[in-house]
Amino acid sequence: MALMAGAALFFSAMGMCYRVALQEGLPTPAAPFARGAITLIIILPWLLRVGVSGMATRRPWLMTWRCAAGLVAFQCSMLALLLLPLADAVAIGQARPIWAICLAAVLLNEKLRRDRVVAALVGFAGVIVIADPGGHISWGLAAAVGAGISGALVLISVKKLAPTEPPMRVIAWYAVASVVFWAPLTAWLWVTPSLGALTLLVVGTLASVIGDYMVSAAARRADAGLLAPMEYVQIPSGAFWGWLVFSEVPGWGLPAGVALMLGASLYLARSAGKR
Repeated sequence: MALMAGAALFFSAMGMCYRVALQEGLPTPAAPFARGAITLIIILPWLLRVGVSGMATRRPWLMTWRCAAGLVAFQCSMLALLLLPLADAVAIGQARPIWAICLAAVLLNEKLRRDRVVAALVGFAGVIVIADPGGHISWGLAAAVGAGISGALVLISVKKLAPTEPPMRVIAWYAVASVVFWAPLTAWLWVTPSLGALTLLVVGTLASVIGDYMVSAAARRADAGLLAPMEYVQIPSGAFWGWLVFSEVPGWGLPAGVALMLGASLYLARSAGKR
């Protein structure tokens, strides 16, 4: 749980760095491409040490699923960061435990219990409250919700990969997928980054690599139900960065919505532990 909380802090810093870089005029595909390319540079010593054999995965289809979900989650997160206040984008993206109950029913054929459905609905009400207390639906909300849903798929796949795949291998494959997938679009929309934007991309990527490693390490040590609520550490951290860097002051919808989401997530985690 401590590892997951630490990862949440690093991911919050990552989001702040990427948002500032994108606001300098970089196209949104440049962020995931840069993340993948810089990640490969950072882990190059590990790649050279383990060689091709170190990249061999025992579960290629599950690894592909993790990479695909990660690509969607990251791009949705970048769009949400640009379209919503930082704290709101982070908070709505943390609805992963709420979406996980629906995904488990669809993908894992788990039985839907009435109390869990009610808890998920309460959590979703919290998402709406955070997005706009007046009930306005926006593209930023859609992107943040998409980030939460695809992020839940990432968490499920990482948990399933943990018994056989070391954290660095999971990170490396996701970096390769990011470079291969986003390189053509980044080249087409190319904008030369300033030194400041490039520095922010490097710092943000370093934070993401540390966060990814901590998530994988945490997944090997605890159940997903215990880990997911710890990600809410990102919300006060995101509010802090939003206030410090962007002068954003959260409205009453943020604490009210977070209270609903956190209550629903804790209930879901507790009910999962009793199963």
